[in-house]
Amino acid sequence: MLISIRNIAQGGLLICLSVALQLIPTSFGEVFIIATILSAIPIYILSRLNPKVGFVGYIIAGILIFFFNAHEGLFFFFTNGVAGFSLGVFNYILKSKLLISIFSGIILTLSLSVVNFIVGIPVLGINLTGNLLTQVSILMFFSIIYCFIYLFLANYVYNYLKRRYPFN
Repeated sequence: MLISIRNIAQGGLLICLSVALQLIPTSFGEVFIIATILSAIPIYILSRLNPKVGFVGYIIAGILIFFFNAHEGLFFFFTNGVAGFSLGVFNYILKSKLLISIFSGIILTLSLSVVNFIVGIPVLGINLTGNLLTQVSILMFFSIIYCFIYLFLANYVYNYLKRRYPFN
């Protein structure tokens, strides 16, 4: 399979956009941390077009972010990047928005659990109370709702860009 120059350029541009959005708080201060949520959209677009290219884009973007700031790189690998990649891949495979959100939410829960329980960084900004099952259930609920809402935002951006600038 040959990859066209156009696809390489689109992938490079989307990876750079993802890196820039994830690194906004390091350049402009922690006040803009909410902007990092948008770094998943370029990875979503790549993954939705082609899951293999999306995976490569996810890894390259994560490594580039990690070179600039290890903390942001860690969060990208375990939060925003995972969300964008899983939503894009499941959107490529499935048609049901509910199933896409549930499967992506499960993957995001597993990833957030690593950060929360193994690394020890509270991902929701607070320490979750209760036993492990309760804490994971809270993360799962949050992750599925987050993926459901994020899927609509990402689809809106994808469809807008696809109408204006056809990808393929």
